[in-house]
Amino acid sequence: MTKIILTTGEGKKTEAEHFVRLMEISAPEYFPALLGPKFREVFERLFIEKANLFSHEHVVFAVYEGQIAGMLLSYDWKTKEREEKRTGWLMMKTLGFDFLKRLPAFLSAGGGSGRLEEGDYYVSNVAVYPEFRGRKIGKALMLKAEELARESGAKRIALDVERENKVAIAVYKKLGYSVEREHTVGLEGRTYEFYRMVKELKRER
Repeated sequence: MTKIILTTGEGKKTEAEHFVRLMEISAPEYFPALLGPKFREVFERLFIEKANLFSHEHVVFAVYEGQIAGMLLSYDWKTKEREEKRTGWLMMKTLGFDFLKRLPAFLSAGGGSGRLEEGDYYVSNVAVYPEFRGRKIGKALMLKAEELARESGAKRIALDVERENKVAIAVYKKLGYSVEREHTVGLEGRTYEFYRMVKELKRER
């Protein structure tokens, strides 16, 4: 049986290319609508940089048969508070004037997706390449998120999932998550509907 190896991102260019592709897989329509045509450039730059919410510092890659097969991007409420402004500044530097045009979209997204309570650990994105699905890689990444959440001192783990993503919702429910609320984000004339799903973290004895 092939072992899934979980490894923290190091900020390498080759990793950045995987990160960009996997971020696109995790939300193929949402990110281009939010960030525009430069969305790949934004993610690549932010992944390589430190101290921002898309940094390699917050990424865990799943390696299967020697290849990167999937990734997890996650962080706690303290990191969100500390790095949110720098993340916006880096996005502005990369997008230039296009940032101002997209500011209403960022504000709309920030008001729903990604909003954290004190004591929350947030699973921002999790994705597995199609050719590696069915090998429990996604589950391994989600269990890693719980481990990181406990290490951070979080009381619960939270994520946002599009309402139409029935497969992911079923998986999260199986892992013990429940729907806390619904919210919407308006982008490019389209409304994206999300569930905020949460799971209380039991203290390990």
